[in-house]
Amino acid sequence: MTLPTISVEVMFDNIAPSGVAKTNSFNGGTAGVTISTGNSGGTSGSAFNVITGSPQYTTTQAFGGSGLAAFNPSSGVDCHMDWTGVTQVGDTFCLRLYMYLVSATTNIQRVAVVQGPGGVVSAVWMTSGRILRVYLGFSISIAAALTTPVPTGQWVRVELRYKIDPSGNGTAEVWRYDDPNSAIASDYAISSTQAWPSGKPGMAEFHLQRDAGGYWFLDNVAVADSRIGPVQGTWTNVTLAGKRGISTRRGSNRVVSPVIRYEAGTATCYVNNTDRRFDPTALDGPYATGVRSKVTAMKPLRIRATWNAVTYDVFRGFVDLWDVDHVANVYSEVTVIASDGFKVLANRKRAPVAAVGAGELSGARVNRILDSAGWPAADRVIATGNSTLQATTLEGPALTELQDVAESEIGELYIDASGRVVFRNRQAVILESRSNTVQATFGAGATFTPARAKLVTDDVTFYNEIRATRTGGSEQVAGDVASQAEFLVKTYEASNLLLVDDTAVAGYASWILYVSKEPEVRFDTIEIHAHADPAVLMPIVLGREIGDRIRIIRQPSGGGDPIQRDVFIRGISHQTTGATWITTWNLQSATKYGSFLVLNNSTLGRLNENALGF
Repeated sequence: MTLPTISVEVMFDNIAPSGVAKTNSFNGGTAGVTISTGNSGGTSGSAFNVITGSPQYTTTQAFGGSGLAAFNPSSGVDCHMDWTGVTQVGDTFCLRLYMYLVSATTNIQRVAVVQGPGGVVSAVWMTSGRILRVYLGFSISIAAALTTPVPTGQWVRVELRYKIDPSGNGTAEVWRYDDPNSAIASDYAISSTQAWPSGKPGMAEFHLQRDAGGYWFLDNVAVADSRIGPVQGTWTNVTLAGKRGISTRRGSNRVVSPVIRYEAGTATCYVNNTDRRFDPTALDGPYATGVRSKVTAMKPLRIRATWNAVTYDVFRGFVDLWDVDHVANVYSEVTVIASDGFKVLANRKRAPVAAVGAGELSGARVNRILDSAGWPAADRVIATGNSTLQATTLEGPALTELQDVAESEIGELYIDASGRVVFRNRQAVILESRSNTVQATFGAGATFTPARAKLVTDDVTFYNEIRATRTGGSEQVAGDVASQAEFLVKTYEASNLLLVDDTAVAGYASWILYVSKEPEVRFDTIEIHAHADPAVLMPIVLGREIGDRIRIIRQPSGGGDPIQRDVFIRGISHQTTGATWITTWNLQSATKYGSFLVLNNSTLGRLNENALGF
């Protein structure tokens, strides 16, 4: 039996490292144009002070698969781009460069040069055997050398750190990362303490030499007074501890109301910390700058699962806790707990502004709130909405206002598996295919058989009197006399709705009454042991999302007709180990949602048979 490959990734460099004096991505240039001091700044970053030769911008190779890089189009001509007068604090001078070696050069070639007040302090050369060497001075002697060759045909990250005191004494270190996003070096070397010529470094040259044998592309160069790490915004795969697995939860824990308010999603995983890489006090570790640990709260974290060559998002959020546990000084493990974007939006408290947005639809309001909270436009999926809303002053916690909008709409607001804010309008459960058409069937005679589907009847979603009030409006009441006579009166109250008039509030109350006026026999959870039949079940448990409609068929143990219900997925949990994968979905009955009037629909478009929607 094979289970999906799980990857847990953390974005340790979600903000630019402190101490970075200069950086350049080349992305502000134009492909085929010669790089100059005048066009090398702007959106590329820090403009170079000196450029020798005629390096060009190119899209042939660029780190990350998009943007631009730099290369030397002319064999036998040395090109280099320099930053002069770099002011550094303390005795540390660091460089970073990304290089894509097309093929090995015939001769030894310069990769980088560091200069001080008196000239060259050190030069980094690459041999014809693709070995990086750090030299004392321009080429006085080898101070440090890596032992393995730079791979060809891929991007690698190279970092250098010089620690040279005012008297000129110190060390040089060099790292090469064949996985350029990794914090784990593929090769490393450090020099002994040397008397470096020309004083403390203050200038960096990035070279693009080329000969008949080969050449390389260059990208994302930087200088700093501490180790720089990967490009900002890159994901680092962390090593899970043994077979502890992961657990994630998103959406609603249990449906207890006809209007669902989703909770913040959470994730828990365990990482191996035997070498202290996740210890926030280990300032010399791979996730530290030498003066500050990157192992902190609020680092972006994502969990993905790859099955049958398809990668599925499972969870994306932000780290809440790194809980370090040492066992008898021989083993260490860290429990990592994260929450999704709802935590960020709940923490974002906003000062009031002049009232805006009167008469706008609920989807526009959601976007307005997200804009006010600084939530990225790329991380949202927002429907237009069905309800028109009153003005807002955009004050208080952003999440609270977003949830108030969703409640006024009777819509859905949640964070999906890829970390995006999703807002679905009220009529999405009626009109969208993933909610009005069964996406998977489980149970007797079906393809997919769950380990357990829990059948209940209770009063948690049952209300036969609805009292709803908008801000500044009159209370609107909807009730069902027959239901009240049989089941007594149970009242659902909604106040301070954002709707613009009482007619809309009356429609709101009628909608809720229609879907909740009778106690239901329903399946409220389904637990699926996907490891029992991964070929069939894995694409199902990984591919379904909140709001999807599924069907459950249960054959009673005492005989009789099968029990069949359609339900919506309202919460998704995954629990994995090295040998098991259990997915639990929390459910909402879909019985009433299949009977609203939908024009031009052969089943739902029948007057006097389908209830009017709101």
